[in-house]
Amino acid sequence: MEIDESDIRSVLNAYVSGFNRGDKDLLVQAFHPRFVSSGFVGGELQWDSGEEFAEFCEKAAPDPEGPIPDWHLEHLTVSGKTAVAIIRDQWGDREFRDSLTLLKDGGRWRIVFKAFHGLS
Repeated sequence: MEIDESDIRSVLNAYVSGFNRGDKDLLVQAFHPRFVSSGFVGGELQWDSGEEFAEFCEKAAPDPEGPIPDWHLEHLTVSGKTAVAIIRDQWGDREFRDSLTLLKDGGRWRIVFKAFHGLS
């Protein structure tokens, strides 16, 4: 499991770096081709495909050249080729809790579903 946890943390880091930098390539690496995102920002429900989410981040990245905000892994459960990670992260001045479902497909971990809630 230690190897899987290290690989999963790498995927999570690519995800956080990708959305903060607006780096579509990093997000594509982190996301499974069937990725979908759903969650609440300001009480409004949002749904996005991986492509929609990556395009939004590319256009609206808060500080593409600035430091990547720290993120915290609150929980990780690995069960075979599936995993659930709950992280707290930031995007600009907003803080989020993301529940991420990952699958190990073709020998590599990727995020397949993201449910999120804006904390600030």
